[in-house]
Amino acid sequence: MNLKGVSKSVWVRAIALFLVLVNLICIEFFGFQIIPFAETEIYEGVSIVVVTTVTIWTSWKNNSFTKKAQHADRFLE
Repeated sequence: MNLKGVSKSVWVRAIALFLVLVNLICIEFFGFQIIPFAETEIYEGVSIVVVTTVTIWTSWKNNSFTKKAQHADRFLE
């Protein structure tokens, strides 16, 4: 893995996913929320989680973590 060559947008998506997962684990296992959602905001919260998940899922193939993939990206450019 070549983490130094990973773009900022990849890091932002990875951190967003990590925060959502940590929030979900805290809610399910410990009963508290890191990212607070009132009952009226549940729809918005679920929408954010779905959008974040779908964004990472659909863009994962184009995120180059290895040196070989980054070299291929430079070759394509």
